[in-house]
Amino acid sequence: MRLENQVGSLEVGKSADFLILDRNIFRVPVATLAQTKVLQTTFEGEVVWEDGGF
Repeated sequence: MRLENQVGSLEVGKSADFLILDRNIFRVPVATLAQTKVLQTTFEGEVVWEDGGF
Protein backbone atom coordinates (compact mmCIF):
# COMPACT_ATOMS: atom_id res chain seq x y z
CA MET A 1 0.00 0.00 0.00
CA ARG A 2 3.06 2.25 0.30
CA LEU A 3 1.76 4.00 3.41
CA GLU A 4 4.87 3.47 5.51
CA ASN A 5 5.24 7.25 5.96
CA GLN A 6 1.69 7.45 7.38
CA VAL A 7 1.08 4.19 9.30
CA GLY A 8 2.83 1.16 10.76
CA SER A 9 4.40 2.60 13.91
CA LEU A 10 3.68 5.15 16.61
CA GLU A 11 5.66 8.20 15.55
CA VAL A 12 5.05 11.94 15.31
CA GLY A 13 3.16 12.74 12.12
CA LYS A 14 1.72 9.24 11.60
CA SER A 15 -1.89 8.20 12.04
CA ALA A 16 -2.30 6.79 15.54
CA ASP A 17 -5.01 4.14 15.62
CA PHE A 18 -4.73 1.76 18.57
CA LEU A 19 -6.49 0.09 21.49
CA ILE A 20 -5.49 -0.22 25.13
CA LEU A 21 -6.54 -3.58 26.57
CA ASP A 22 -6.86 -4.71 30.18
CA ARG A 23 -4.31 -7.51 29.74
CA ASN A 24 -1.36 -8.58 27.65
CA ILE A 25 -3.06 -10.94 25.19
CA PHE A 26 0.27 -12.61 24.44
CA ARG A 27 0.72 -13.73 28.06
CA VAL A 28 -2.68 -15.09 29.06
CA PRO A 29 -4.18 -18.53 28.45
CA VAL A 30 -6.11 -18.74 25.17
CA ALA A 31 -9.20 -19.76 27.14
CA THR A 32 -9.31 -16.30 28.79
CA LEU A 33 -8.95 -14.16 25.63
CA ALA A 34 -12.72 -13.70 25.32
CA GLN A 35 -12.68 -11.95 28.72
CA THR A 36 -10.34 -9.21 27.42
CA LYS A 37 -11.81 -5.71 27.74
CA VAL A 38 -10.98 -2.61 25.71
CA LEU A 39 -10.06 0.26 28.04
CA GLN A 40 -9.47 2.94 25.42
CA THR A 41 -9.73 3.38 21.64
CA THR A 42 -7.67 5.99 19.80
CA PHE A 43 -8.33 6.88 16.15
CA GLU A 44 -6.14 9.29 14.21
CA GLY A 45 -4.52 10.37 17.47
CA GLU A 46 -7.78 11.25 19.23
CA VAL A 47 -9.36 9.22 22.04
CA VAL A 48 -12.76 8.20 20.63
CA TRP A 49 -13.83 5.83 23.42
CA GLU A 50 -12.75 5.31 27.00
CA ASP A 51 -14.01 2.98 29.71
CA GLY A 52 -15.35 5.12 32.56
CA GLY A 53 -13.35 3.09 35.11
CA PHE A 54 -10.02 3.56 33.33
